[in-house]
Formats: sequence, structure tokens, C-alpha cells
Amino acid sequence: MNFTRAEDHLGSEEVGGAPVDPKPLAGTWFNTDKKTRGIAKLVLTQDDRTLSVHAFGACEPELCDWGAVPGFAFSSGVSLPEGMALTALFYFGFMETLLAVYYKGGILVLDSFNTFKDDSGRSNYFSREFFHS
Repeated sequence: MNFTRAEDHLGSEEVGGAPVDPKPLAGTWFNTDKKTRGIAKLVLTQDDRTLSVHAFGACEPELCDWGAVPGFAFSSGVSLPEGMALTALFYFGFMETLLAVYYKGGILVLDSFNTFKDDSGRSNYFSREFFHS
């Protein structure tokens, strides 16, 4: 099997083959909710065609620095090189957080999937937040 659905198939007239360029996602992004209890800031940096995701959680009195991890950029189609989405995985020991982010209408939409690994009894949870540059 070479593809699992029609949109995975690269037609003979399409170019494709280029790595996804994360540059359209690069920048410093701030949560649109100034009172968020989730992720307050994202810094997405691009070096060549690699992407780094640096996240900051909402903590007091200073933001919690999650550090930077590699991000994986995605385009909106198999023959398109411009990045419009990314994933990144953060490991904290007691928990891991998968970020799935996409650019739409001038904002970043961030979906966060949080899985506890410490047998604390806390439920795994999902959140969605919106960011502006």
C-alpha cells in the first residue's frame, strides 16, 4: 500500500517531494486569553527547515519555562511545501503533553493532550487555546 486515502496520493502532475517549510509558523505567539491557566506563550523558531517549539505555562509570578523541543511541521497537502501546522511533545516526568497546533485566519489554534504518568489519580485532559503574534 502506498497511500491510505485519495488525499495521500501524489498525482503525476503534482511536484511534491520537498520538505515542509516551517517559516510561516515562526514567531512569538501569545495566548488571546490574558487570564489563561494553560499555555501563555509559544516561541516557534526556524533554522533551515527545522522547527523548535519553546512553550511557557501560565504560572505566578513568572511564566513556567517548559524549555524547547523539536517541532514537526505539516503542510495542507502532499504537494505543498508551506507549513501550516505542527506537533511537539514535551516530557515532564510526571506528565507528557502533546501539542497539535495549526494556523487559521491569522491565529494559531493550539490543542493540548495531557497524559499523567505518575499514578496520581488525575484524569488525562484536553484543552484548546488561541494565540496571536
